[in-house]
Amino acid sequence: MLEEPSSYEKASNLLSKLISIPSPSGREEELSYFIYEYLGRLGFNPILDEVYKTGQNVVVRLGRGDKLLLCGHLDTLPPLDMKEPYKPVVRNGRVYGRGACDMKGGLTSMLLVLEELSRAKYEPDVTFAFVVDEEMYGRGAAELLIRGVGARDCIILEPTSMDICVGNAGCIEFNLIFHGRSGHGACRETENTIISFFNFYKELEDKINLEFSINSEYPMSPILNLGKIEAGYSGWVIPWEVKADILIHFHPKITYSKILDFLRKEIKEYSTRKNIEIGFEIIHGCDGFITNSRYIDLLTEVHRRVLKIEPKHRIIESETDANALYHKAGIESIIYGPGEIKYAHSSEENIKVKDIVDVAKVLKELLLEL
Repeated sequence: MLEEPSSYEKASNLLSKLISIPSPSGREEELSYFIYEYLGRLGFNPILDEVYKTGQNVVVRLGRGDKLLLCGHLDTLPPLDMKEPYKPVVRNGRVYGRGACDMKGGLTSMLLVLEELSRAKYEPDVTFAFVVDEEMYGRGAAELLIRGVGARDCIILEPTSMDICVGNAGCIEFNLIFHGRSGHGACRETENTIISFFNFYKELEDKINLEFSINSEYPMSPILNLGKIEAGYSGWVIPWEVKADILIHFHPKITYSKILDFLRKEIKEYSTRKNIEIGFEIIHGCDGFITNSRYIDLLTEVHRRVLKIEPKHRIIESETDANALYHKAGIESIIYGPGEIKYAHSSEENIKVKDIVDVAKVLKELLLEL
């Protein structure tokens, strides 16, 4: 039963085990087999689906599997600046480690729900999918769609602080390459290409926020992240080239094509005004969406009843696998899960064990009503 304190200890131990199995994108195989065997021990008949160039999705269908899809991704970011990322630490009700928040905490909730269903010998018509490659190319979700999903509604357990996210931001990732002119580091006349780039970036940030902030029922202003920059040789040389990787997330009422047209216009205008050549290369992008899932009201009511608090409804301000499920297959997707996104992808990645258990309680009760 999902009652404290035993359920907290179980959740903590299970999450710690998942964290201890490294699963950066492209290296999810060991974790896929662990979950496959774990589900087998619970009495289910999971399927391993090979995914091109990355690993295996793990899928288990209960009953017809066509009422609802519960989905989570197996892969994580690499360690980056996180020390001992695969040695989980449990402290003050939280578990620390790579993937704790994004999203092995959500996977743990899914596994706890499946264990409860196994114990109750109850099989709602639901599919559970543990997919690979969300953090890179989304090939796990794509393979799921290729092989067929009967359900027309989905709940993805990304970290939302247990807010019910009824919409998903759109995004565009791109490279900018500023081509300037090299010169001596003691020369005053030659314009510094790095300074020119940052002047443009500040202008772009201000204009995008002014143009594309949405104050609606679900408000959101654009989020710009200058994720990577390469430039320069030494302090003695004025840099002649700047390469930057930039990501923008935007409200689902804003289309990808509108953002793309805006960027092209601003780049061309700045290039002409400053007489500088600017290269523009698109890496990735997608539209957002706002769902009409028939499960929004039920999830809201069950969350309120089980946890005795009113859930917040909002947009998740990041791309997820839901973007592909919605736009490529028309699957109405809610994003709802344990953990806070501010800890995802960080050196302090962690999650509250209580949140994992609470989400499992809510989803168990929801499935019992299907």
